[in-house]
Amino acid sequence: PESYFYYNVDIRTSDKGGFQDTMDDLIEGLSVHALDTMYNVLYLEALGIRYDVDKADTELSGQGFSFMLASGILVGALLLLAAGLVIYNILKIAVSRRIGQYGVLRAIGGEKGQLYFLVTFQVLLLCAAGIPVGLLLGVLSSKGILTAATGLLSPEIFMVRDAGELGRLIAENSSGKGSFLLASAAITLLFALAAAVPAARYAAGVSPTAAMAGRRTKIRRRMRKTKKIHCFEAYYARLNLRRSPGRTVVTILSLVMSITVFIALQGFTSLLDVSASMPEHLGDYSVVNMQGGISPAELADLKENGQVSDVAAQQFSLYELDAQNRPEGIETDIVLGMGETFQIFGFNDCWMDYEFDGKLTPEQMERLKSGEGCVIRNPIPMQVEGVETGTTYIEEGSTVHIEGKTLPVLLSTGGYDGYFSVGNGGFINGVQVLVSDRLYPQLTGAAAYAELRPVLQPDADRAAFDEMLDAFCGRIPGCTAISYEQADRQMAESFEQIRLLAWGLILFVGLIGLLNIINTVYTNIHTRIAEIGMQRAIGMDMRSLYKVFLWEGAYIGIIAAVIGGIAGYVCIIFIEAAGTDVLRLTVVPVASVAGAALSAIAACLAATCVPLGKIGRMSIVDSIETVE
Repeated sequence: PESYFYYNVDIRTSDKGGFQDTMDDLIEGLSVHALDTMYNVLYLEALGIRYDVDKADTELSGQGFSFMLASGILVGALLLLAAGLVIYNILKIAVSRRIGQYGVLRAIGGEKGQLYFLVTFQVLLLCAAGIPVGLLLGVLSSKGILTAATGLLSPEIFMVRDAGELGRLIAENSSGKGSFLLASAAITLLFALAAAVPAARYAAGVSPTAAMAGRRTKIRRRMRKTKKIHCFEAYYARLNLRRSPGRTVVTILSLVMSITVFIALQGFTSLLDVSASMPEHLGDYSVVNMQGGISPAELADLKENGQVSDVAAQQFSLYELDAQNRPEGIETDIVLGMGETFQIFGFNDCWMDYEFDGKLTPEQMERLKSGEGCVIRNPIPMQVEGVETGTTYIEEGSTVHIEGKTLPVLLSTGGYDGYFSVGNGGFINGVQVLVSDRLYPQLTGAAAYAELRPVLQPDADRAAFDEMLDAFCGRIPGCTAISYEQADRQMAESFEQIRLLAWGLILFVGLIGLLNIINTVYTNIHTRIAEIGMQRAIGMDMRSLYKVFLWEGAYIGIIAAVIGGIAGYVCIIFIEAAGTDVLRLTVVPVASVAGAALSAIAACLAATCVPLGKIGRMSIVDSIETVE
């Protein structure tokens, strides 16, 4: 009947600024009820499109996107800061090692502005080589991330027919990315120049006499106390770290950035992992036929297939209400409320075992399978324009009468969870009566099944079964089949691509931190060759020297691990809020924090051992005579 016809139209407006006005005009012009309109809130929030929250009337919230955006901005800022610290550290070390040359330039008439330009121009040369390469890698990686992310979703969400059309749509809307690339290059250049300012000021402000004389900075230790030194190497390492506090802080901050980004990206990838829901499927395939149904004979033939272990099957009938709110076409004593429907489902034994395992006692399960009872799913109460619907409630332990049969209610459920549906058809509000497929034909007069869920043998040949299933669906008009295994595999592959890209970014950020460690440790050791030679001359062996520098690396790694772990946990809180729309404390990611901490400490120790081994092979005399 025409009154049952329902049309679903997806709309994407061309004028983003007038989105709500366009929707209001469409709703008024087509006389569409407000409850029949649905807003893609997450999409609107992502694009920054203004919409009427009251008219959207959805449980979905765009607040989660705000939290995700905040997390993304935080991670991006950390990346820029980490890269800026690398530039700062490299330039500061380079200026420190060439401070005598800058003193000569000042002595022969060089001005401060010229030294500023000299240091700044070094940064511009580095950016001229690095920014184009970075933009190219960024474009390639973003394309891979977008392809992997959209692979997790159905193309219908983007109002296209298939993945190919979605790819073309993405390509057509990528024409404006040139402005984003220019903005990225400008931001990178600004951060690089900002990172070069301290080193340039240091070079320009140096005194020619002091620079050429090579004076050392005096270290004043305040609040000195007399204490027993339990471990001389650890104590000496702490003194060394305080000798150059700026360099130590920069190295720790660089490691903190790497650890924070590592933990945050782990949280991002876990949020995108939809593969956790894969084991929830009943069966390996879903075969749906809502037209004529699938006969019991076809079900029996499918069970006889050698590739099949079992088949879960369900039957379904929907009854509308008449003017007296009674189901049309079936006799029952159940009095339904306004706006409800009456539905009867028939499950075979396989589906019942899956659906009600642990919910019914063995005796109740046996009665349900033998057709001596039923399960009731009550409607969801709603209020529309002051009119309440979904008010019918049938209690557990009561009895219902359907087509002359009296059925005890073995289980009664309600709420939003646990509703019965065919395929992905969703929940139709009303009273749902679940009985055995042995009793279903007696109540409805129909024996056909609406959905089958084949469960394959562990060693089944899926390719051969797919061919058989295609022939099965071609033989029965109206049949559609979905492979859960194929869909789950595609989701797992898409998530694996995202995970690999995330690990690539993690390694890149880790490389930034490692460069800072290597620069700092290498310079720290090579500028103290004469000091190391003097220590060896007065009796310190190489073992103690190794311990001193290893303690320095351990202190840097431990401090960075603690600070980075806390900062990473803050990012995780925002990321979890993006999925739950609630900003609250969450479980500490112990594995990610521990892995990042151990990696940071190991990197510090490794960066210390390599240059120290080379110096250890030098003679004491050569070490003392080395010009730093």
